[in-house]
Amino acid sequence: MSESKAKILGDTFEEAQKEENSAPAKDENEKFYCSVCGREIDEEEYESYDGMCWECWDDQLTEESDDMFGDVM
Repeated sequence: MSESKAKILGDTFEEAQKEENSAPAKDENEKFYCSVCGREIDEEEYESYDGMCWECWDDQLTEESDDMFGDVM
């Protein structure tokens, strides 16, 4: 490996380490809200359902299914 290429890779690694070390600590009190209804939800629900509470996510999925397949009920 050429010396200049090693320097570039080394700089990239060092920059990544600096960014990782400077990342703010995760705030345990961080609050998440449903993007549809605004209800407070936990982080797991926020990440699992695309920023929505389970009820809004389910409603959206049902509407999309009805649009695609028609009302089967």
